[in-house]
Amino acid sequence: MNPRTPEPSNPSGSVVHPSALIGSDVILGPGCEVGPFCVLEGRVTVGAANRFAPGVAIGGAPMDTKYRGEDTDVRIGSGNTFFEYATAHRATGPGNATVMGDRNFVMAYVHIAHNCRVGNDCVVANGAQLAGYVELGDGANIGGLAGLHQFCRVGALAMVGACSYVNKDIPPFMLAAGNPCRVRSLNVVGLRRAGIGEPVLAVLRRAYRVIYRAGLNLSQALSAIEVDLLPASAPGRGQEQLLELVSFIRSSPRGIELRGIGPIGPI
Repeated sequence: MNPRTPEPSNPSGSVVHPSALIGSDVILGPGCEVGPFCVLEGRVTVGAANRFAPGVAIGGAPMDTKYRGEDTDVRIGSGNTFFEYATAHRATGPGNATVMGDRNFVMAYVHIAHNCRVGNDCVVANGAQLAGYVELGDGANIGGLAGLHQFCRVGALAMVGACSYVNKDIPPFMLAAGNPCRVRSLNVVGLRRAGIGEPVLAVLRRAYRVIYRAGLNLSQALSAIEVDLLPASAPGRGQEQLLELVSFIRSSPRGIELRGIGPIGPI
């Protein structure tokens, strides 16, 4: 790695602090800010208007005993913010990448491990740790000091509370917290902030109750959603969200987090 200054290396207007280290294989998009003592190394591609606060480290070798020096990448979209000492490591496995979308807000001391995939508009709070192969859907919110086990997924617009331990997939639109983690409710506040209206919220509340409060097993709950809720929904009034919820659950290799706060009987 060699230090670079904005003039020779960033004609696109990015600003790189003189103490930052930018590797020769790093591609930095226009309008980025790279703060003091940042390290960007390895094969890293960064889009436009990203901000890296002091001490951020991107593109380090994966913390994986199977890694043998193969060429892998970190690919970061545009408009992301990385606060102090956040880290994101290259993938393991030839041709693989750790991938992040756009407009994510990654707070101080967050670790994003090898082969993670982070969508768009996610918030990852201070000290949260994402193990290898973790996936975050668009708009996911991860609380401070939460730990996500490798290969876990958190669905779109779901929230994981602070200090939680996640070792199963968290379905879209849900609020989960605890150690062990439990799905507590629908993520109503997050959904409203994302512009989801009351007609859609009403449909998602029913789906939550079917899965977590009706005393059904997962197969029965999915059948109830597909037979009863989906036909009664409509485009723009919860149908898309129900389809996303069912698809996420059916495609879960680890299984979803089914621990809730207890059944209330038939819905």
